[in-house]
Amino acid sequence: MALDKRYLTLINMTGAIGMIMIDQTVIGIALPPLQRAFDFGPMGLQWVVNGYTLALAASLICAGWAGDRFGHFRSFTAGAGLFTLSSLLCAIAPLGEVFVAARIGQGVGAALMQPAATAIVFGTFPPEMRGRAMSIYVGSGLLFLAAGPLLGGFLVERFSWHMVFLINVPIGCATFLTAFAFSRKAPKGTAKPFDFVGAGLLIAGILALTTAIQSLGDGSLPPAATAGLTATGLLALGWLPFRVPAHGAPIVDFSMFRSRIYLGCGIVLFCIQFAMLGQVVYGAVFIQNVLAFTPLQTGLAMMPVVLAIIVMAQVSGYLFDKISFRPLAVTGTLAISLGFFAQAVVLELGSIFWMVPGMMLIGIGLGLLASTVTTEGLSHVPPLQRATASAILQTMRQTGGVFGIACIGAVINLIEKTRIADVAVQSEHLASKRRELQLLLFRSEQSQAAATAELQAHWPNALAQLKGITTDAIGTGYTLGAAVAFIATLVALWAFAAKRVPAPAAENA
Repeated sequence: MALDKRYLTLINMTGAIGMIMIDQTVIGIALPPLQRAFDFGPMGLQWVVNGYTLALAASLICAGWAGDRFGHFRSFTAGAGLFTLSSLLCAIAPLGEVFVAARIGQGVGAALMQPAATAIVFGTFPPEMRGRAMSIYVGSGLLFLAAGPLLGGFLVERFSWHMVFLINVPIGCATFLTAFAFSRKAPKGTAKPFDFVGAGLLIAGILALTTAIQSLGDGSLPPAATAGLTATGLLALGWLPFRVPAHGAPIVDFSMFRSRIYLGCGIVLFCIQFAMLGQVVYGAVFIQNVLAFTPLQTGLAMMPVVLAIIVMAQVSGYLFDKISFRPLAVTGTLAISLGFFAQAVVLELGSIFWMVPGMMLIGIGLGLLASTVTTEGLSHVPPLQRATASAILQTMRQTGGVFGIACIGAVINLIEKTRIADVAVQSEHLASKRRELQLLLFRSEQSQAAATAELQAHWPNALAQLKGITTDAIGTGYTLGAAVAFIATLVALWAFAAKRVPAPAAENA
């Protein structure tokens, strides 16, 4: 019996969401070899992650409009094509700058695909089949999220980091071509005007603040430039709530935040993504660079997080229908906070086994909140506003990840820079040799084998101290992640009612 065409469409959209989810978790495993390949410093390493995340955060709302205006099929195929080409460019990039530019292309492509794929699945199935189809779609995303570290470790160890990106090419081509066969009847667009000025302010504000925060960690910009970027970012984002576009709706409908529950959901998503990317990126760097695990071993070591997410996502789906959202939100955010703090205090023990309880706490918390936060937020806005409301929540989540990498990275960079300078002063009395030692320590911290060999030959004591510096710096970054996650706990206590609140009147009508 031939497979129902609707399920072929679902399989196709699942392939798209799979590429997006894998790309978010696989990059942590590939960071150390990317450091060696392109000689990335701390700032460059952050842009490998933030180039993708920033583009995704800044483009999601714009992509939502593009899907409404030009049709979800066109938006999806444009995104799939851009993501596939950008993945190929990542794999063959000759320079670090080209690689980061390709990562930005991946982020824009993912933003075009994600809301369009969701809309296509939603529109393909009748109401009585929609719940099961969406659960398969979302559940497959979690499975691909879990597979990211393990798949990345296998590809990097058995082949090279290039394969992490090359694997997207055949999947992307198949997804792109299959869409023409099964998804061309996706809803057509509307003539809704676009708020170009608002989009420009949003993108400029996020970019300016991200660059300013990152520069604080490594001093790459003069203080005046950093202050100017900070002021520019704050002014751009601060102007958004007060301006009224001449035509059409604003890029962000701030009237939705009058609902305390919806606002709380947005803040919680921002905070947990802020902390989560710290685990994905710096956890993988610590396990490979400090514990000396292979890429495949690193992928296996990170499985407690993703397996706990998968298990608890099923539990949270059951509990969400039975109890109010407040205990889920408080328990989930508190588990994430405790998980980061638990890891921060045991990193210096230098054993993966001591890290596992903290990883599991983080996974439990993320699993409880993986889909329930968005579901709770959307249940408190009118049905006709849910597409826009969803785009805003996802933008807040991705923006949290951008600022998380920037802030945690700045803290880690600042500590490493200060401590490495202190070690150089203690280990070498000649100024010229001190500068050489400091440069070698930075290069060794970036996994440059030649620098590590030079240190081992001439300054073995300084090299021995380097792992301790990295451990302390990442531990402090984890503590910051724990603090931000605890802020989410306080927000959950404030925003969400102790008893379930009825849905908006518009939905009950």
